[in-house]
Amino acid sequence: MKLKVKVVWLIALSLLLTIALMFALLYVVMSVFFPGYNHVKLQNMSEELAGRLRQTDLRDASRLAQEMAAFSGHHEGVGIDLFSGDGSLLHSSTERGEPVTLPEMMERLANPFHRMFYGEDLSMVYELDAGGEKLYAVFHVEGDAIQQMQFFLVYNNESAISLFFVPLLLIIALPALLAFVFIMWMTRRLDRLNHAMQRIDLTGEPVFLADKNRDEIGQLTNHYNEMIAKLHDQYRHIRRVEQARAELISRLSHDLRTPLAIIQGYAETLQRGSAFDTDTRIRHASIILQKTDYMNDLLHKLFSLARLDDPSQAFRKREGHLDSMLQTIMADYVLILNDKGIQWEMELPSSPVAATFNHEGLTQVIRNLLDNAIMHGGDGNYLGIRLRREGDAVRIDVEDRGKGIPAHKLANIFDPFYRVNEGRPGDGLGVGLTLAEAVVRQHGGRIEVASTPHERTVFSVIIPAGADAAAAHESVSGHHPGR
Repeated sequence: MKLKVKVVWLIALSLLLTIALMFALLYVVMSVFFPGYNHVKLQNMSEELAGRLRQTDLRDASRLAQEMAAFSGHHEGVGIDLFSGDGSLLHSSTERGEPVTLPEMMERLANPFHRMFYGEDLSMVYELDAGGEKLYAVFHVEGDAIQQMQFFLVYNNESAISLFFVPLLLIIALPALLAFVFIMWMTRRLDRLNHAMQRIDLTGEPVFLADKNRDEIGQLTNHYNEMIAKLHDQYRHIRRVEQARAELISRLSHDLRTPLAIIQGYAETLQRGSAFDTDTRIRHASIILQKTDYMNDLLHKLFSLARLDDPSQAFRKREGHLDSMLQTIMADYVLILNDKGIQWEMELPSSPVAATFNHEGLTQVIRNLLDNAIMHGGDGNYLGIRLRREGDAVRIDVEDRGKGIPAHKLANIFDPFYRVNEGRPGDGLGVGLTLAEAVVRQHGGRIEVASTPHERTVFSVIIPAGADAAAAHESVSGHHPGR
């Protein structure tokens, strides 16, 4: 059963139960808190009197007087006149001796409801069947003995019932109707949310709902929109990871197949003894070592990238001097740059630049940037590296003047397994810059890149120096010999 149907039944049952309880409560209140005679009690008294008179000889005046006295003793405040069928007076508790005239009778019986409502002295006549003889009993009720609120008069009077029910229905039905409309509006919003959740399809476009209300359903709708956005983002991320994994396997197999084939070929040549002279054997061994180093470098980068994503691997930073680290790194590249005819320069501040960093990770970042500058920008025959402090941060620039990076590819160069030159083999797996960005991000910094093809390409590593490093810089500033 749907919620709206349950609401309709609940409202209908509550209305019926309210009306029933109201009438029951009204009857109990009138009976307990408003004692006195009403027309129902007088009717019951007439039936009781008829039962007594059936067992009494009406011709025996003394016996009749005793029965009537006993009956009157149980009903105080009510006078009784008993008449025969022809109108003759048989008994009067008011000790009346004269017959009742018609005008007097009409006056006493006129406007009974009016007298009963306003608490005036009231006379009611009832027809009695006393053993086949028709009698008439006139009950004279004092105004003080009449019940102040006449529930049964209202209940038995059709016009009064209609007047009574109209305000009752307005009081009960109008709030119920408003509640029903409100709940229908709420269920309609819940139905929209339910249908939207049933239509969730991560392979298609996300379905968002518009609900400007700030109530609980509006908040739930906003949470649904946020959930849908996150699910689609996570799904797209998973798809990209799966595609990248498939691409990784393809590239890894492709990039490793060539050096493995070369290693295998030269190793077989050495095994067969085809290379007799020493120079040939040395050249073959050098090629094997070169390709082995290339494969080892690829695997090392993959393992480093996987280790960065492993929360169990601690990332420790310590204080150090970046200028000393850069000098050590560049010492390994001097011969390579000279052999390739690449002019290089390094600009360092006159005083040491202290910072808090992970030495191994940041060293790998700078080496990756230098390798890329030599590999992809070596045709510009220039490489520059600069270090400077910028407030509470330090900046390391690696510049080349080669072919550069097209503007439309700058946004993707840090994506895993992305290579600017897709068709060139031997350029690695495209994880070097991804690894570099991840390490810098762990330092709380960022990598910026600016490239004008065939003019200037600069990769900038910006990391916070740290409070301790900044203090150390202030303490040693001006005390380091110039370079």
